[in-house]
Amino acid sequence: MPTIFEPKDLPVSDRNGVNIATLANHAMLGTDALHVERVVLNEGAKSLSFEAADAERFVYVVRGNGQAHAGGQLFRLDAESMLWLEKGEPFSLEAGTAGLEVLFCRAPAGK
Repeated sequence: MPTIFEPKDLPVSDRNGVNIATLANHAMLGTDALHVERVVLNEGAKSLSFEAADAERFVYVVRGNGQAHAGGQLFRLDAESMLWLEKGEPFSLEAGTAGLEVLFCRAPAGK
């Protein structure tokens, strides 16, 4: 059955210019099949490291620009680009001059 989640229903954290809203998780869906977060970074903001996970993961850039730090390398991020991350790889994000908004997805959700 389709379900709509209103903004007031979404778990949100906001720290040091980084806003993370959980769009899908086990509590919301009743399954560990998928975990999705919307991450918005203000201009020049840097995220904390996203932990390594035993899951397939990708970052899709909705708008803005910046870079991802993963595996000792920098990866340029621009609107509509996508970064695929290997299992077990921690990463962090840094917004450029236009800020950065991404969808971060992992499947299965895991921990």
